[in-house]
Amino acid sequence: MIRLFFALLVCISTLLSKEFYLNPYFENQLKNDEKISHILKDYVKFLNKISTLDKKIQIEKVNNYINAIVPKYDAYNYRKEEYWATPFEFLSNAGGDCEDYVIAKKYTLGLMGIPSEDMTFSVVKEKYSGGYHMVLSLHVDKNNSFLILDNLSIKILTWEKRIDLEPIFLFNRYGFYRFDEKRHIKEIEQINIPAYKKMRERDKRTLILTR
Repeated sequence: MIRLFFALLVCISTLLSKEFYLNPYFENQLKNDEKISHILKDYVKFLNKISTLDKKIQIEKVNNYINAIVPKYDAYNYRKEEYWATPFEFLSNAGGDCEDYVIAKKYTLGLMGIPSEDMTFSVVKEKYSGGYHMVLSLHVDKNNSFLILDNLSIKILTWEKRIDLEPIFLFNRYGFYRFDEKRHIKEIEQINIPAYKKMRERDKRTLILTR
């Protein structure tokens, strides 16, 4: 009886699970580029491998998978000082800078069912170096607790534990935000970020489909 119960659970899970596959548009574009085709096929394989895992494990797997991609400056990839890559551009170029990692992680976690409104691009100041950086903030509970996914760290920690980072502002397609003195998030006026707008304009065609 117990075996039957678990067998039913497996069947139900299988029926409810999605199969991810590359949009045929991109597949056709890559017929003559074996290297990029291999990268994207590996990405699809990764998505299907983690699709039924627990959300916490999915987040860790996605962070590690994207972080394994080699950093590259925009000037190297695109001959521009500031260029925000779409997930396709980031993967096909096999590298990017901090905001490209954030975009790719946000897109991948969205495929895993994490709501877009729970994820924010987060501009931070690195307290020790004084430089600016971007990480992905993942809102995890009603107490305004966030997990930080950083391409410069393998650890996923909360804002409180990332004492090396000072959050400047957060944003997503729904608005722009800042933390107040009590660490409560509050909405602020929109900030013009041309590279972000241009990325969204280019990112019109869905890279990954499901069936």
